[in-house]
Amino acid sequence: MADVVSAFVAAIALVVSVWSVLYAARQTKAAAEQAGISNTVASISANDMALRALREVHLLMLERPGSRAYFYGGKPLPEHQDERDAITTIAELLADVMSSGLLVHAEVPDSKSAHPWSDYCRHTLANSPVMRDLVRAHPAWWPPLPALLPPG
Repeated sequence: MADVVSAFVAAIALVVSVWSVLYAARQTKAAAEQAGISNTVASISANDMALRALREVHLLMLERPGSRAYFYGGKPLPEHQDERDAITTIAELLADVMSSGLLVHAEVPDSKSAHPWSDYCRHTLANSPVMRDLVRAHPAWWPPLPALLPPG
């Protein structure tokens, strides 16, 4: 009789062990799915943050007709000091946004917008003497940007 009880207890232990392994596997799968969802949300949030900040800079450009050409059209800094100061300030804000966007996207493992964001930064630096001069004058202020500067 003792052998039957031992066999029965062993069978129950085996069933409980198998159930525990299956339950742990299910929990691991759920945790992996949750991590994937969290990474997707982080990626979307990172891109949204960068784009909201960029919209703010674009609104400043809209308030100063003709200023867009300094950032996307190859126009050099204006001669008049007040206009020069305003364009330089917008350039500093744009450099902040570009640098921040690059840093945030680099920290998000599954960001699908990291590559387009760095392409945008390269394009802006290539087409804006104002931005190139500013980043070259202060490379430590925006650490991710100097690497994206065109040669020259």
